[in-house]
Amino acid sequence: MRRIFKRDNNEKLGLVLSGGGSKGAYEIGAYLALRHLGKRPDVVTGTSIGAINGLLIVQNDWRKAIRLWKKISFSLIYDENSFPICDNPELKDIYKLYIKSFINDGGLDIEKLKLLLNDVYNPRKFFSSPVDYGLVTYNLSKRKPVFKTKNNLKSNLVKDYVLASASCYPAFKPYRIGHDLFIDGGYYDNMPVNLAIDLGATEVIAVDLRAVGFKQPNKLNVPITVITPRNKIVPFLVFDKSRSREAIRFGYNDTMKTFGKLEGNVFTFRKRSLVNNYKRYGVIFEDTVHKIVKRFDKGIIGKILSTSLFKTFLADKLTYENFNKLIEKAGQSFGLPEDNIYNIRTFNKALLNELSKARGNELNDVLTRVKERNVRNFINVQGIIKLFFEAISKNDFEGVKRLIPLFADEFLIAIYLYVVRQRVSFY
Repeated sequence: MRRIFKRDNNEKLGLVLSGGGSKGAYEIGAYLALRHLGKRPDVVTGTSIGAINGLLIVQNDWRKAIRLWKKISFSLIYDENSFPICDNPELKDIYKLYIKSFINDGGLDIEKLKLLLNDVYNPRKFFSSPVDYGLVTYNLSKRKPVFKTKNNLKSNLVKDYVLASASCYPAFKPYRIGHDLFIDGGYYDNMPVNLAIDLGATEVIAVDLRAVGFKQPNKLNVPITVITPRNKIVPFLVFDKSRSREAIRFGYNDTMKTFGKLEGNVFTFRKRSLVNNYKRYGVIFEDTVHKIVKRFDKGIIGKILSTSLFKTFLADKLTYENFNKLIEKAGQSFGLPEDNIYNIRTFNKALLNELSKARGNELNDVLTRVKERNVRNFINVQGIIKLFFEAISKNDFEGVKRLIPLFADEFLIAIYLYVVRQRVSFY
């Protein structure tokens, strides 16, 4: 049974959800993690996609939200007759279509999103929920922001104001309510923390999708925990179910890391995985680096010291933080999935598996490219790491030492993999 954190009667937890279009899948992943942590909000405020996600959370329809984001697509959001699109479009082609739509029609029609909201909005659930709600939109006709909450929303206008908040102009046309035109609330406040405070929040958890939009300064000094993507997630106007599923996982992982239940930065690790890895390999890695570098002449060492990680490893004591930066860079170099939750054994094993499959670069070809100053355009990172790894394994650096200043981080990754391979217990 999950623990639900109890608060005093005067304390209220506010959940603030920013705008960000298709990035909104990340917010649902974050909310799923908050539920697992027992952190249930008393107040939810949102702008744009945050207003839509917030509506579903207030209704306790978060499972429906997950299903929705997992099947999201262009055809679910847009009328494909006005916005024809292929299955795997290039990002530049997508934005060209948005621009063309704005020039020809003043933006895309929001009718399909309106139908979608018809399916998910439940007036009974919304108004009977103990969770308060607020959103921000912008009245384009009167040039002023509009704030709507449960207390001043009529049942038949909830969908209209949610759609108004989510009308991401100029990609979408302004949304008409009565005689006035409304656009995305991000034109005034993409992160409505103040609205949550006005609704009584004494503590705020804010999910910031880092999307384009204005943010108002906080008017009261309340504790705020900000959760924001640490990885590259889906572009904000690209609706693709595989990228959305990935964003849900990123949102979950980042939230658990923010509250200290998981570890890592770009990658995610089980609790104490990185500490145990540092204890197991840190000292021997540092000793190995020093032993290898002592074999180089002063010219090579001087060039190596100009790189930040090497400077830290050689001039200062190896730190836990920098050791982990190197490990994560190794994961990125070998293209390990960033949305997985790893224990360090499976992570290291995956690195060694990728190393064994990598095609090493031919040393003479690399040296030729160095002379031509075209090295980065020619060399694949995995290949250069394997070249260094083989040199370390043979204890022969004559051929590769000129390359180390150019690929200092890759050389450190090769040393790390060599140390792991020597001490490995899962093979």
